[in-house]
Amino acid sequence: MSERNYWKRMQRKRLSRRSLISASARAGVGAAGLALVGCGDDDDDQQAAAQVQQAAQPDQEQVQAQQQAQQVATQQAQTQEEAMEEQAVALLPGQLTAEEEAMSLTAEQEWRLRYHWSKLQNLPGQADGPKHGGTWRLAHAAPANWNVLGPNASLMAAFAPMFYSQLVVFPMDDYANAHYYVNEGDLAAGWEVPEPTTVVFQLQDGITWQNKPPVNGRAMTAEDVKIAYDALREEGRVQASSYTAVNSIDYDNASNNVRFNLAEPAAYLLNNMMNPFHTVVAPEFVEEPSLLDLAENTVGTGPFQLDSATTGSEWRGSKHPEYHKLDPRTGLQLPYIDNIHGLDFVGQRESEWAAWETGETDWIRLQDITEYDRAIEQHPEMVVQVTAPPPGWQPHMTFKDLTAEPFNDPRVRQALSLGMDRDEQAAGVYYGLAAGGYGQNWTFFKDESSLWGFREWPWTFEELGDFHVFNAAEGKKLLDAAGYNEDNPLSFQAAFHTVPGFYLDHFLLVVDQWNRNLGANVTHEQIEWESWLALLFTKEYSGTLFTWLVGSEMDADGLAYGRMHSESPGNIYGINDPDVDQWAVEQRQELDVEKRSEILEKIRVRELENMWRIFCVNPYRMAARREYLFGQMDTYNAWNPGWGATNTERIWKNL
Repeated sequence: MSERNYWKRMQRKRLSRRSLISASARAGVGAAGLALVGCGDDDDDQQAAAQVQQAAQPDQEQVQAQQQAQQVATQQAQTQEEAMEEQAVALLPGQLTAEEEAMSLTAEQEWRLRYHWSKLQNLPGQADGPKHGGTWRLAHAAPANWNVLGPNASLMAAFAPMFYSQLVVFPMDDYANAHYYVNEGDLAAGWEVPEPTTVVFQLQDGITWQNKPPVNGRAMTAEDVKIAYDALREEGRVQASSYTAVNSIDYDNASNNVRFNLAEPAAYLLNNMMNPFHTVVAPEFVEEPSLLDLAENTVGTGPFQLDSATTGSEWRGSKHPEYHKLDPRTGLQLPYIDNIHGLDFVGQRESEWAAWETGETDWIRLQDITEYDRAIEQHPEMVVQVTAPPPGWQPHMTFKDLTAEPFNDPRVRQALSLGMDRDEQAAGVYYGLAAGGYGQNWTFFKDESSLWGFREWPWTFEELGDFHVFNAAEGKKLLDAAGYNEDNPLSFQAAFHTVPGFYLDHFLLVVDQWNRNLGANVTHEQIEWESWLALLFTKEYSGTLFTWLVGSEMDADGLAYGRMHSESPGNIYGINDPDVDQWAVEQRQELDVEKRSEILEKIRVRELENMWRIFCVNPYRMAARREYLFGQMDTYNAWNPGWGATNTERIWKNL
C-alpha cells in the first residue's frame, strides 16, 4: 500500500461516531441532534415497534432477549473499534501502528511517520498543564545585528517574535498543525474585509510597550502600528515586496483600529504579514533605524524583553509582565515561562552536547541518525520530532553575477546541476533522511493524489526537471560546448564557512562532485560563520556561494514575486526574465487557487530550465527536547529555536 493511500484510508477510518459527536458538538449540532441523525426519527421507531409487538406478542420475551443480545454485541464491536481507533490516535512519538510497521517505507518516510507532529499532543503530562514559571535553556547563538528594519532583517526571524509583536501570526504549539498555517491575531483582536481593497484590523485592548527606554512602558496606539507598517513598506526594505498593493494606511486611536487601503485585491497579504520579521517597531526607532543595530534597543510589545546579549557567549530574556495575550486554546495568560537563557555553542559541538547531556539545556538539534542514537541512549525519555524543511530554507548554490562569465552561460549552470549526484548527498551526509529541494512552497502546487488537493514535500528529482537528475556525461558535453574541457577546466571559488557539521560536509561533497564528475577546478573560499548568511545580500564573495536561505515567506508570493521579479527589493539573485516578471505579477493577483498554481508551475519550470540557482537535497529537521518541556515544536515553515520562532510564549515546563 502506498503511503498516500494509507493516509487517505486512516482519515476515513478515524471518522468514527465518537469523533463525529465531537465534531458536531464543536459545530453546534450537539449530541441530541446527532442522535436524530444517527438513529432516525423517534415517531417512526415507536410505530414500527408497536407493529412488531402486535404481530409477535407470544414471542415478546424471546424478541427482547434477541434485541438485548444484539445490542450487547453491537456495543462490544463499537467499543473494540473505538478502542482500536483511539489507540491509533494516541500513538506517542516514535511509535508506529502495525499497519505502518508492515509497509515498505524508505528511511525518510519511516522517520517522518514515527515522529510526526500530530503525536505531540498525546505526550504524558499534557493534561497537567500548561503551567507558569521556569526558564527555557537552549543552544541558540545571538545575532550579530538586531535590526528588524535593516537589510538583514529576515535573519532576525529567529528572535524577533520573542520580543516584538505583529498584527497577525500563525499558531505553533503541540496542538497546531505543523503542515498547515492559519492566520491568528497577535496585536489584532480581529479583522474584516468590507471590500476587496480594504482590510480593517481591530487592535486588542491594553497593549503596552516594554518598560525600557525610549518607550518606558507606555500604551501602544493605533498610530504606532500605522507608523510601523509604513516603515516596513518603504522602498528598499526587505519586507516591502509584501506591501506593494498597499496605497495607504489609516488609523483611528479612538476606535483602536488601522485600515489598509489597497490598490488591488491581494490574496497573499495576510499570509505574508505572518512573516516573523514583519514586526511593529516603536516610532522612536523608525525615526532612527540604525539604533536597532544594538541589542539594548530591542524593545517591543512581545512576550519577552531582552535583558542582555553578549555575542559569542550568551543572551537572556525575561517575560513582559504586562503582556496582552491569552492562550487562545486554554484562555491562560501568556507567556508561560518566566525566562529564556540562550547559549552560543557555534563551532563547539561537543560543548553543546555536554550541555544537553548534563541537563544545562532543554533542547538539542540532532544532525543525523548517529546523533539520535547517542542522545536516546542516554535519555530514552526524550521527545523527538522530525519535520519537513521550510521551503525558504533550501541548500543551494547561488551566483555572484548572472551577467558575468562563466555563469552568464546557462549551459555552465546546467552542467553544474547535472554534475551533482543528489542521491549520494542524501545517503552520504544525511543517512537517507533528505530529499529533493526547491525554493518554493510545495503546498501551492496541485496534486490530486494528496488529501487536500495539493502536494506535500518531498519533490522527486524527476519532478524538478531534466537538469536535476545526475548525468555527468551530459554535464561534460555542456561544459565542452561552453568552452571548458581538460585543457581549459571550469575554475572558480565556492564560498562557505568552516564550522564542522553536516552543513560543511554537504558543501565539501558538492565541491568534490563537481571536481570528480565534471573535471572542474573548484576551490573552497573560506569565510567566517558570522558573515555567511549576510553574504547572500552583500555579494562579497568571488564566484558562487553555498547557502540555505532562499527567502522568508509564508505565501508562495514571497518566493515568486519577492525573490524573482526583477524589480523586487528581495531579488538578491539577479534574476531578470520578462516572462517571470509577468507571471510573478499575475500569480499575486490571481484569487483562483488552481489558476494560481498553474502560474507558479510556469515560474518553477522556467527557473529549473535556466538554473539561476542550483538546488541540492534538503534534510529533514530532527530535534529532541526534554520530556518535561511542552509547546516547543517545529513546523514545515518555521522552527523554534530557529527561523520563525513564534511560539516561545506557549512553551511550558512540567516540573
